[in-house]
Amino acid sequence: MSVPVAIIDSGINPFHPHVHGVSGGISFRMDETADIIENPDFSDHIGHGTAIAGVIREKAPDADMYAVKIFYDKLKAPVDLLIAGLKWAIDENMKIIHLSLGTEQDACKARLGQLCREAYRKHIIMVAAARSPEDDIFPAGLPGVIGVYWNRQCRKGEIICHPGCRIEFGASGRPRKLTGIPENMNFSGHSFAAAQVTGKIAALLEGNPQAEPEWLRELLAQQAVNPES
Repeated sequence: MSVPVAIIDSGINPFHPHVHGVSGGISFRMDETADIIENPDFSDHIGHGTAIAGVIREKAPDADMYAVKIFYDKLKAPVDLLIAGLKWAIDENMKIIHLSLGTEQDACKARLGQLCREAYRKHIIMVAAARSPEDDIFPAGLPGVIGVYWNRQCRKGEIICHPGCRIEFGASGRPRKLTGIPENMNFSGHSFAAAQVTGKIAALLEGNPQAEPEWLRELLAQQAVNPES
């Protein structure tokens, strides 16, 4: 069964050879009066969201990927755009929501927490990037969200588990290799570690479409290399 995955990022280039098409998408932009504008154009002018999609596609070839564009000329966006993207993905009944970003603004925690709880009630799995096992960032550190950081000891395809930590999982922070481009010239970072886990979850859901978030979290922990106590 195909799994719908919303990727909240810089858009997606559906024609990239690592992506092989997307099932749809949307973009959110804030105008000069701070109103949020929706647009069907999710073109990726940075390449980051496309690289994220490539990582997920490699692990879950049949996933139905949807672009939710909130980044434009840089990998930063107002929290209101993140909220809008999350609401859209929840309303559209995505099975997985992937987030390459987070915030430390306490003023936003309650709003994000409410959306995370709504997603959890609908059995939507949220995967969000963080920076370390004890990172105080959200939504990655909020209850019900699977937080992932770049653990530099993890090889491609491996995950590590930190039971009891705010951010439970670590993974490789490297994207798929690009022909002719050295690894150190390509993207890298915590968002790609999160994408590794998103891809794993999408692959698991293809065979277990009714699986709930806690079952998936436990299965990831069981599959982790050298789980830490």
